[in-house]
Amino acid sequence: MAEYKYFAKVYDRMMDNIPYEDWKQYLMQLFFAYDVPPCAKITELGCGTGVMTRLLSDEGFAMTGVDISEEMLNVARCNSGSDITYINSDMRSFEVDEKQDAIISICDSMNYLLTNDDLYRTMVAAHSNLKGNGVFIFDLKTEYFFRSKLDGKSFTEDMGDFSYVWKNYYDSARHVHQYRLLFTYEEDGKLVKEKEVHRQRVYTASDLKAAASKAGFSHIRGYDALTFDKPHKRSDRIYIVLVK
Repeated sequence: MAEYKYFAKVYDRMMDNIPYEDWKQYLMQLFFAYDVPPCAKITELGCGTGVMTRLLSDEGFAMTGVDISEEMLNVARCNSGSDITYINSDMRSFEVDEKQDAIISICDSMNYLLTNDDLYRTMVAAHSNLKGNGVFIFDLKTEYFFRSKLDGKSFTEDMGDFSYVWKNYYDSARHVHQYRLLFTYEEDGKLVKEKEVHRQRVYTASDLKAAASKAGFSHIRGYDALTFDKPHKRSDRIYIVLVK
């Protein structure tokens, strides 16, 4: 969960195809459906470079961003105003000063939790930092996505000042997807190569229900991404809504 090092410096350039605006609009629909008030206090777990944190701040929400990577937060702070609070913390044990109306986590940050205990601990932390009837909303990539869209595939690109190779492998026995990144760039006249290994876990409906119930949430609902439909076998991404 502390993989973003050199990747943090170039993350937004490599991920410029992420539909943040569409995701924001969907989150706003979920907020409305689950009675999250205007100007609500909201914390984003795994906020990364703070793109969604900033978008929601622009909508009038009082935003806090939490991430375990100080490198990612450095980028977030440089791109944000003083109205957003950023906290360097593990999502499994984070704390904020005030109870929140909502806690969110997008861009499959929750997939980085590799065990059921990690999942449970994160839900406990979210539950303890929410107001009564507060909501925890997060997305997850699915096994279908990892198997059909990434497993065995490699990507490479020359970005001018750096290049990368991205290799993917899905371990169906452990339900863990692994991707290996090799960055090549020049620094002080020397060629530098840096490797990062990222792992993401697939969770079943029963995993999620068991952890949410044990953590004290009274309601769990799953949706196919960007809809209010139930997840299906070919869902690439799902959203989970937990109510305290």
